[in-house]
Formats: sequence, C-alpha cells, structure tokens
Amino acid sequence: MNIFDRMKRNRHEQLIFCYNRQTSLRAIIAIHDTTLGTSVGGTRLMEYGSEDEAIVDALRLSEMMTYQSASFEADMGGGKAILMAEEGQEIDEAYFRAFGRFVEGLKGLFVTYPAFGTCDRDFLHVRRETASVVPMEGSHEITGMGVLWGMKACVRDLKGTSSLKGLHVAVQGVGKVGAFIVDKLAEEDAVITITDVQYDRLKAVQDAHPGVRIVRPDRILEVECDVLSPCAVGRILNDETIPTLRCTIVAGCASDILEAPQHAEVLKERGILYAPDFVIAGAELYQTEPHLRNAPRERLLEEARRVYDVMADIITTAKKENTTPYHVAVGNAAWRVGRIQLIRNIMC
Repeated sequence: MNIFDRMKRNRHEQLIFCYNRQTSLRAIIAIHDTTLGTSVGGTRLMEYGSEDEAIVDALRLSEMMTYQSASFEADMGGGKAILMAEEGQEIDEAYFRAFGRFVEGLKGLFVTYPAFGTCDRDFLHVRRETASVVPMEGSHEITGMGVLWGMKACVRDLKGTSSLKGLHVAVQGVGKVGAFIVDKLAEEDAVITITDVQYDRLKAVQDAHPGVRIVRPDRILEVECDVLSPCAVGRILNDETIPTLRCTIVAGCASDILEAPQHAEVLKERGILYAPDFVIAGAELYQTEPHLRNAPRERLLEEARRVYDVMADIITTAKKENTTPYHVAVGNAAWRVGRIQLIRNIMC
C-alpha cells in the first residue's frame, strides 16, 4: 500500500518528512486529525529496520493520539513525531535543535513533548527553536497514576472490588512510568513480577522492593498473573503471543499494544479484559491541556482519577453491547470527532 492510500484509509491529514544533512536528522511527523484542535503527540526516538516501519509507527501512533484526546474530551487533535536513529549516530544539541526548527516551521500545527527514547533534557534543546513544546516534567507520575486507576477499574469489573491487595501484577518495562507503577503496586500490597531489557532498571526496582520477582524479557508474557501491564514497546499482542498469556487483564501504558485491531476480539474470546492503551495512558494528556499546564503536581495526580471513570464506562458499555472495550473506545472517539466536524463550517 502506498503512502497516500495509507493516509486515506485512516483519514490522516499530513505526513511530513524532515531531513537535515548536517546532523543526519531524519524525522517523520504525522498529523492524523485536527478537528478537535491542534495536533499533539510525543516524539519517539528509535532505530528502525526500515523507513516503512517508521512510517507505520507514525501513522498508527498519531491516530491513537486522536482517540486518546477524544476519549477524555480534550480539545486536541492527534499527532506523532518519529526520529529515525541509526546505530552509532551522534545525537546531540544540534540534532534536537534541527528537529525543533522543523516543528517551528509548522507554525503551531503540531505540539510535542518527550516520549519513548527522548527526555526532558533533550527537549531543552528543542525548546530553543520552537515554542510548540509542552513541559512534561514529572509526567511519568501522572501517566502512571492514571494507569493504576485504569487497572483498578478493570479489577473491579472482574472481582467486584478495586483493591489490588494480593493480586499478582506482571509489569513489562520498568522505565520511569513502569517503576512508578511498581511503587504504587507495592503500596497496595500487590504481588509483583517485573522485567526489562536494562539491568540497571531492574536492580533499582528490586533494591527499592526486595520482594519483587524478576523474569527474563522473553518470559514475561507467559507469567501466570492477574494483570499483565505492558509498559515498554508496542505491538506485543498478536496471533503468536496471545495464546501464551496466563492473565485475566491486560492494562499497561505501552503505546499501540495490539498488533492489529482484531486482536482485541481475540483477547475477548480468551476471556481476557483488555484496557485500551490510549485510554489507560490518557492521564499524560492533562499536562498538555491549557488550563492544567501549570497546575501543581498534586492537582494533576488527582485529575488522573478520571481514567477510572472513563475506563469503567467503556467496560460497562462493552458488556452491554457484547463487544470489546477497544472497539467501544474507538467508536466513542470517532463519534465525538464526527460531531465536532459538523460545526466546523460555521465561520467565526
């Protein structure tokens, strides 16, 4: 399928390719839908096997951002930036400032923040070239708290109580968000299993919580547990991995967990409740909302409780309609975007 066919299929508005020879910057910015407002999305830095993989990532993740915004009634559209790194490439101040200049060239159409592979330190350089950056200091705590509340909504549906005490939760990836989730799970007296590809992360978590069990990265999906919480890379649930799952709930903040939408139905057939990743990770949006950008940390952590209510409503609707939470969430988001599109022809 060519690029325009891909964009047409999921109604993307723009796909922008950026190249700077001096810094070897190769960036792709995808803007999915600006019906609800300016496109907002994180910037991901990764090594990709091909340009096609990077394009697919940009298109899929920007679409998820539209769904996320619509799910929480935010006035933002969906976007995503992909930085294609090469092995051994020098990535320095000039590299990120070059990216910032390309973002600035969009004149406010796209607003971004650190995501997988980038951090606040990198974005100090991006900010030198553009104001289209949202401060996200401490965002891992807000996102993690939202994941915890979304997890509680799932547990309540299956067990009649939102308490996580004594439940076994397997966390895949203990970066900033995953480690924060482990901290909160420990406070709830949950049984915890973790994995990560970086030893230092595992050691830091186990030092803080000696009772945590560690498994190899290739074994985490097979751990017998109540909740599997993917907080690392996406597209881990597919025809090969779903049959190996030994959990009753999948609830994590990794972006684009399903390899394809139909895998939501496969999970349902196996009796596994899947919390749509763009919903359960939705608390990250709160720092991008204008009225909350400078809100104190305590206010944002409290706002994260909204994830519980949104997730609970989605699960209830899915049960009534005998469908999956994923399809309800996507349908709700599409409905809201469609309704707002109806009034965009009014000149003001």
